[in-house]
Amino acid sequence: MRVFAPRPAKGADFQGLSRPPPRYPHKELAVNKAELTAALAMRTKMSKADATRTIDALFDDKGIIAAELKKGSKVQITGFGNFEARKRAARMGRNPKTGGVIQIKASIAPAFRAGKQLKMVVNNKAK
Repeated sequence: MRVFAPRPAKGADFQGLSRPPPRYPHKELAVNKAELTAALAMRTKMSKADATRTIDALFDDKGIIAAELKKGSKVQITGFGNFEARKRAARMGRNPKTGGVIQIKASIAPAFRAGKQLKMVVNNKAK
């Protein structure tokens, strides 16, 4: 038997996003940059152009967060989380196509660790 979720009321507010939340929690729903920009513009009452510039200034490949990580700094946003660059050592791996052993070079990978408040919001726990 298939169960259908009730339709939202006409004009329902989805916190500034242009589409409703997923009907099935196991299905993944991603918010793209345009939707994030529109939500920021609506919530802060700024123009979409200003919201786009704000999002780009923070998250672009030449943005503030990327620049700080490139310098080796950690970006801490209280209540949200921490961005940091983690060093990965060189290691041996396998080529999945041939099965042969290959050398994987050392690298630096960006990482995000969620803060306590963000974890609580995601897990529906009151403060």
